[in-house]
Amino acid sequence: MAGTRSKQPTHSGEGHLVSNLVTFVIFLAIFMVGLYSLTWLTLDNIWPMVICLALATFAYLVPFMMGRSDSAAVLAEGRVSGE
Repeated sequence: MAGTRSKQPTHSGEGHLVSNLVTFVIFLAIFMVGLYSLTWLTLDNIWPMVICLALATFAYLVPFMMGRSDSAAVLAEGRVSGE
């Protein structure tokens, strides 16, 4: 089977180092601000916990959704997108 396809599909994220690093830094900062908000957490004040949960969820879900491939089924079949 080796060598039957003329062109292998490219790997996800290949050649996007700078944009991946910028995205990582931005969303790590958002996550860290969420953790920093916990310094004001008391039993009487719940807003820091709400802020922490919202920012941590945002910092996780947005990059997760950005990384999803629209052509996963095509690549799983071994076809290069655009054929």
